[in-house]
Amino acid sequence: MDNNAIEILAVNAVKSSITISDYLTPFIADNDKEPTWDGNVYIYNDKSKKKRELKGRVAVQVKGKESNDFSRDKISFPVEVADLKNYLYDGGVIFFVVYIGNNGLINKIYYADLLPIKLRVILAEAKSQQTKTIELKEFPTDNNHKATIFLNFYEHSSKQASFKSAELLSLDDLQEQGVLKGISLTVSGYGYDRNDPQKALFENDVYIYANIKGCSIPQPIEMLPYDLNTTQEIQNQVFANGKLFYNSYFRVRSKGKDTFKFGKSLTLEISEEHRSCKISYKTTDTLRTIINDLGFMLNVLEAKCFVVENTTFPIAPTYDELVNFDIEQQKKNLEYYEKMQQVLDILNVKEDLILAKMTAKEKRNFDDLIKAFVEKEPVSGLNPDLPNVMKLQISNITLMLSFFPCEEAGTYQILDFFRTNYNVKYEDGNGNMQPISQYAILKKEDYLKVSNMRFDVLLPSYQCIKDNQHISERANFVLLNLLYAYDESGRKEILNTAKAFAEWLISTDDTMLTYEIKKLNLLQIIKRERKFNIEEIKALFAITENSATREEMLVGAYLLLDNQVAAELHFDCLDPMEQENFKEYPIYKFWKSKAE
Repeated sequence: MDNNAIEILAVNAVKSSITISDYLTPFIADNDKEPTWDGNVYIYNDKSKKKRELKGRVAVQVKGKESNDFSRDKISFPVEVADLKNYLYDGGVIFFVVYIGNNGLINKIYYADLLPIKLRVILAEAKSQQTKTIELKEFPTDNNHKATIFLNFYEHSSKQASFKSAELLSLDDLQEQGVLKGISLTVSGYGYDRNDPQKALFENDVYIYANIKGCSIPQPIEMLPYDLNTTQEIQNQVFANGKLFYNSYFRVRSKGKDTFKFGKSLTLEISEEHRSCKISYKTTDTLRTIINDLGFMLNVLEAKCFVVENTTFPIAPTYDELVNFDIEQQKKNLEYYEKMQQVLDILNVKEDLILAKMTAKEKRNFDDLIKAFVEKEPVSGLNPDLPNVMKLQISNITLMLSFFPCEEAGTYQILDFFRTNYNVKYEDGNGNMQPISQYAILKKEDYLKVSNMRFDVLLPSYQCIKDNQHISERANFVLLNLLYAYDESGRKEILNTAKAFAEWLISTDDTMLTYEIKKLNLLQIIKRERKFNIEEIKALFAITENSATREEMLVGAYLLLDNQVAAELHFDCLDPMEQENFKEYPIYKFWKSKAE
């Protein structure tokens, strides 16, 4: 066929396709000699297509090509750069290419919605080229979808027209300048379910607009998002084999596909096009998660379904999907994982063990812990000279354990240090043996890192000691170390424990610690929690106005009162060594720098 015939057939194909749409009317001329454009398509608000319902019009360009290959969903087509520039200056164009085959008897229509932002990207890539190849996709047969393409083009063209040549800042630039209020993605369409706006989002091209402070017009961003998806957490209970495994799950929606994620390991991918369901399981690396996820997977396979609220979803995975999932071996794995978690529960460990970080030696050590705490048997084959108390590192977890030797060398009974009572004494400066808490060996790092730490046993272990007149001083060291640990971690249970020590110490009539030390320690804990009340402020002023109060106590009191100048004046009265010592106290946290 000659070019003239091909162009006439192409225009007629586009006009016929658009004419049958309820909301569109084409005005496209055959053999049009107008440069760059072939005509317009008019968009209406309703099916009457009356003048008063006219919404707007969109420029179109139609090209024809003789071809009998109708197999592709997308094609490429060269366009003159001069035409692309004209389209940009005019606010864009919907560009059609029609494949004409079998001597004009059949055709297939492709289109590209060339909006200003897309044209800017294409022209930037073209550089000094005379032509630039663009990509077109199959024009839909659904009439509502056709109208949606033109409606979205019209609305985005209106938004982008004034930015066809203006400099556009990136999201990073806008954020760095502090003017970015947010971003928006808008899409309009005919025939979509109002309760499912995401479907329109996936089926149409989407443009990003930045909302800028002090500007009422959203700025388009020169970035074209592809493969959009939305993620929604759905608060529904999920059961398998009558057991509850999850209180929520995630639904990830994208074009033609929904993916459901249960826990961190199991995903179900449902394809709309192929009406298929693909199940996949990927082992996670944390113990509690893998126990729940693996348990769910095994129960789903056994029951051949799972239940969300009151809806049952049948599952029939293929052989290929299960080829790397040995059910019997996974059952054995799950049994072992449950024993590991049982050990951690007995030891009151709250962290989730990271399995991926465990070394071969740590795995062997965990076998010993299972024997000691689950099977409650002595553990043999250990070094014959282990210390009575030892910290054991396994992956991200540190355990403080007691080792009591049995008759057979290298065999021990292993217990939780925090559930084992010791009768501990130390020698004081006068050569006397004084009772002390077994937890006196703990340092700041232990409060931060020991995973089986029990903070509730610390204070009672000091309160029960009656025959040591220095016990309050020892308890005060614990309080200070707890504050160091809290300031580093922000963990509330550590601060609560320190406060319990401070309240106990201030209630005692022990004269080994002065009232000022006890009061300042309690108040510096309270200051970490909240603002002072009037009585607490009066207590601090009472300390500052007492002529017998030592200089370092005055420094601390003024710091708590946020009086930096007075604190510095009394700090200067300390000798250099006292100043350095003061800087090591937790109360020095409230010292303000010049900038502050």
